[in-house]
Amino acid sequence: MAQAAMASRDTLVSELCKELDVKPVTFYRYVDPKGNLRDYGKRVLGA
Repeated sequence: MAQAAMASRDTLVSELCKELDVKPVTFYRYVDPKGNLRDYGKRVLGA
């Protein structure tokens, strides 16, 4: 969900984090600013 939302330039990370009920630091642990899944996110999700 986060990756799809980040593909849109209109997405505000603060709003997305509220919707997902996570802090931005947690969000960015999994997804980079361009919406790509980070290595940590891949390991956790088994991707």
